[in-house]
Amino acid sequence: MYKSYIDNLIHKINLRLLGFISILRKVFQNKIVRFLFCGGITAAFNVILIYILIEGLGLNTPVLRNFANVLAIEVSLIFTFFVYKIWVWSGGTWRLRDVLGREIPLFHISSGIAISLRSFLIFPIVDWLGVHYVINTLMGILIGSILNYFACDKIIFKK
Repeated sequence: MYKSYIDNLIHKINLRLLGFISILRKVFQNKIVRFLFCGGITAAFNVILIYILIEGLGLNTPVLRNFANVLAIEVSLIFTFFVYKIWVWSGGTWRLRDVLGREIPLFHISSGIAISLRSFLIFPIVDWLGVHYVINTLMGILIGSILNYFACDKIIFKK
């Protein structure tokens, strides 16, 4: 009797897991959901990387922290490019000439434009309007993400 109860419980858990996995598959078929999910992964990668550079490798002076920041941004951009190419905009070409000569440079330009807009236009204007810096930063991230999504979808990874 005890064995049949355990078997029944395991069967119910398996059914629920299969249902949950089915829902996840449907949700992740949406490119925007994959973009947002991968953006979270790559942001976490950036934070972990800068922590490792500063705390783990001891790059902990003002100049070295700035160097660590630039290095973390660049490595994270490359990581983000490949995460997006594999999981969000899969199915494109992997010819070295296209990836190194077109897609990665365009991805850097797109990211640079988004960062520049956030740093030199959006943040100063919204700050001048008196919006709290956290809300201001979140607005900048949202606008930058929207710009990056459309640049990736329409230009960089266009099939």
